[in-house]
Amino acid sequence: MELELVDYALEELRWGERTALNGKSLSISVTDLEKQIEELSRGIRIDYRLARPGESTRIVHVLDTVLPIAKSSGSSLTFPGFDGPAELVGTGRTTRITNLLVTVAGRFPHPELMTPIEKPREGIIDMAGVGAPYSYGSDYFHLVLSLTADASVSNAAFDQSFRAIALRCARFLAAAEKTGGESKRKTVALKQVDERLPKVVLLYQVQSQLACARTFYYGEEVSRTLPTFVHPAEFFDGALVSGNYKSERKIPTSLHCDNPFITDLLERHGKALNFLGVILSRGYNDSFEQKKKMGLWVARLARNLGAHGAVALMEGTGNGTVDFMQTVKACEDEGIKTVAVLHESNGPKGYERPLVDHPKEADSMISRGNVSEKIYIPPLATVIGGADIDLHLKATHDPRLPFLFDPTIFFGSHGKMGSSGFRAVYQN
Repeated sequence: MELELVDYALEELRWGERTALNGKSLSISVTDLEKQIEELSRGIRIDYRLARPGESTRIVHVLDTVLPIAKSSGSSLTFPGFDGPAELVGTGRTTRITNLLVTVAGRFPHPELMTPIEKPREGIIDMAGVGAPYSYGSDYFHLVLSLTADASVSNAAFDQSFRAIALRCARFLAAAEKTGGESKRKTVALKQVDERLPKVVLLYQVQSQLACARTFYYGEEVSRTLPTFVHPAEFFDGALVSGNYKSERKIPTSLHCDNPFITDLLERHGKALNFLGVILSRGYNDSFEQKKKMGLWVARLARNLGAHGAVALMEGTGNGTVDFMQTVKACEDEGIKTVAVLHESNGPKGYERPLVDHPKEADSMISRGNVSEKIYIPPLATVIGGADIDLHLKATHDPRLPFLFDPTIFFGSHGKMGSSGFRAVYQN
């Protein structure tokens, strides 16, 4: 299995009469976008905005971000299972715009009908200032789709529509006409390497419970599947799509498509280790027995692949940590040395219990830092996406005013894989 990536990077993003990439400057035509998504946006008004790194801009109500990727040849499509029948991906050639995100912002039309698990949590992207290091995507260019649905649109229809709109726009931008620009090319493959190198798998636990808190694999909810092997190349083609709107703790669709753990393990493949691939599993199972079984199945698959070691990451928090720790324990019991990467919830001063679960077998952990530390968040010059923000279902606030809150108010803050501003410091 081999995938060629053809990467373009932007230095300028602007509106234009037609959508095209000229060198490192991308012009986007709203008319072109509207034609692409005409049948998907009935009952939904879209405000199209642009945002750039370093601008004094705050994007609120962010639901997901999507990386522009498109197949350069063949009949298959990126984001399989959406906008057409599912076909296997991870081969051929894929074009990407590596520093651009299609960013969806909006509120569900009928929040009063949603359960607490279903209700999205506020997700803010600050493009500059104190919040930028915590905000996933602050160093990207953004095409922001700010959506407002009519009352006639159901929550389920809004969920399906904005996902389809974002994926189609991302595919369209990646396939735009290109002139005068140079691309970088690289190959994603797991070639045979020295058998003496340690064999390592990546354990990839996602949140998948119910509507608005789920993840899709080839268009199928991961909650309906058992742990499965996924080739790294499939991630780059959009095999995983987020439908999870717990915005601070989610892995956005764009991060599934360009995950730094996968990239780093591929770079080390054949040098320091033998990267066997990814084992995809779900968290937030309903009972402890189910959580334990999920861990056992992951460990069995890792053992059958011949793994000596594993790197484990998780999406989410709370009781999803129990699934995660049971997986780590099961792998250690099988003799597979496992490193767990996760955040801590130590309270504002750093002295509360940091983890929901911590079996003694989980003796090798990397902390992303404490997500509960309070920070002062000053205003920015421009706000995109709404006139108020939801302080995690506790109160509303004007995003044009300063406020004190923990960094979980920022989109994808848990999922920045250690590159955020989180720290773990005890304060007397």
